[in-house]
Amino acid sequence: MVRAAKQAESSSRELNPEVIERKRLKGLAISNNILSETPVKSRVHLNPSKIVVKHHGKDILRKSQRKNRYLFSFPGLIAPIGGGKIGELKDLGTKNPILYLDFPQGQMKLFGTIVYPKNRYLTLQFSRGGKNAMCEDYFDNMIVFSDAWWIGRKDENPEEAKLEFPKELFEVSTF
Repeated sequence: MVRAAKQAESSSRELNPEVIERKRLKGLAISNNILSETPVKSRVHLNPSKIVVKHHGKDILRKSQRKNRYLFSFPGLIAPIGGGKIGELKDLGTKNPILYLDFPQGQMKLFGTIVYPKNRYLTLQFSRGGKNAMCEDYFDNMIVFSDAWWIGRKDENPEEAKLEFPKELFEVSTF
């Protein structure tokens, strides 16, 4: 009796569009090497930077008191443009948030899924004098944006259909 109820609950979750989208985005992140299902085993050990050596043995002070911190992982490199609003995050209350990035040519729509890494990620700020290190923030949750669409301007594409990316957004570098 209990087993049948659990199976019915499991099958109803699998048909849920949010669960299907979450699995699709997570699979896309894994196939694009944004996420890995296996733990990383490093063969090369990195030496600490000079600033870390200078602060060796100092206490790390915790500054942040915020709840629900999310580290963002993007499917490509995003160059800084300057200060101000860069976009809008929607559906953060779901497992599949959406981020709209604003550009002069229109908007990019990024599809994400929330993952819960086993490790916490810290951002540290070191004082110049070597007296202390400040933990600016730590992240328990990560939003992996594994799919991106160009949707252009709202007035030209109100249904947010997938469009071709403008060529100006791609920077070609030669080494």
